[in-house]
Amino acid sequence: MTSYLPIIDLTAAKAGEAKALAETAYAIDAVCREHGFFYVVGHEIPQALVDSMFARSTSFFSLSEDVKQKSHVRNSPYRRGYESLGHQSLDPGKPSDLLEAFNIGLNFDPGAEGAPRRGPNQWPDADIAPGLADTATRYMQALESLARQLMRLMAIGLGLPGEYFEASMKSPVPTLRLLHYPPQPAIAEPDQLGCGAHTDWGALTLLAQDACGGLQVADAEGRWHEVQPIEGSFIVNLGDLMARWTNDAYRSTVHRVINRVSGRDRYSLPYFFDIDYFSQVSALPGCYGETNPPKYPTVTAGEHHQEKMRQAREGYR
Repeated sequence: MTSYLPIIDLTAAKAGEAKALAETAYAIDAVCREHGFFYVVGHEIPQALVDSMFARSTSFFSLSEDVKQKSHVRNSPYRRGYESLGHQSLDPGKPSDLLEAFNIGLNFDPGAEGAPRRGPNQWPDADIAPGLADTATRYMQALESLARQLMRLMAIGLGLPGEYFEASMKSPVPTLRLLHYPPQPAIAEPDQLGCGAHTDWGALTLLAQDACGGLQVADAEGRWHEVQPIEGSFIVNLGDLMARWTNDAYRSTVHRVINRVSGRDRYSLPYFFDIDYFSQVSALPGCYGETNPPKYPTVTAGEHHQEKMRQAREGYR
């Protein structure tokens, strides 16, 4: 199958040999500048864990609406829990998105005491959604490890020490969203999509998607390209924070979901990796100079997220 996006294999880099590490880092650097989106394979995350996470997600969304509403995000100061169908519109001014979601984050721990955006999840009762909390916890731990590896490779690709981003990842605040897209009905409103055109906000996103397809990314000319599912892969895309951090050397790419073709329910598992809330974000060394001054003032990652939330509030119902 020919893919619009490059496929990066981490197998050689994981072995730790310097030449392979550098080659993988430079390949990631090139695709981050051109696309901001790529597939990753050779990540060593067990397929059984991914399959189990999809199974728990499917089971949750099969529950009655009354049961799901008991863990609605309106009951959580951290926006954890259930978002009902039509709850959001990621493309402001367009009809509501045809998806429902369940949001999961990290709880407080001794290393992140008092950190904003860390707090309790709204888990359904274990007898209603058996295994959901345990599976999601293990899944998020595995993806955090992969996200950290990708951040190290991006640092090397940018000409920085491999550990450069470690200081900003002491208490990260990732979010896992379980997403369900019903088949888009013929009676959908004009311009109503499964998920409207948008960019992600944070450092990077790791996406597992099922076999339905429907994800599309825009190129620099605004043309849409299908991102076909590839078995055993994750799709990686950069968020607005990474674009800002690199002074726009790296792309945060517009993407959307349309579930019109499959005629089936679509499920996906986006994991949004956000760095420490209080970490300072300003143009990285090597990403600015006399002819390319910094484009953005220094902010904390938390301030960046708050501003994105402020802009998005009009799209939530």
